[in-house]
Amino acid sequence: MEKLIEITNRAVADYGFRQAVLYGAGHIGRSAGLSGQEQAVLEGTVLELLAALPVPVEPPDIPGEQDRLAALIRAAALP
Repeated sequence: MEKLIEITNRAVADYGFRQAVLYGAGHIGRSAGLSGQEQAVLEGTVLELLAALPVPVEPPDIPGEQDRLAALIRAAALP
């Protein structure tokens, strides 16, 4: 799950990378070597969360958004 959170954290901080994730989640997941469960969370929960973020996330807000999304991702990954 940590790889998925790393991808999300980068997408929060870097709008260009966020676009890459939003429009190429399959490629990003394969490149990162995500498991099937992680890929499903990426293509579902993570894409929804990233799409709802402001453009751009203001620098002072980045750490808080990263923490918030990480908690939601961990919750979505629970069986």
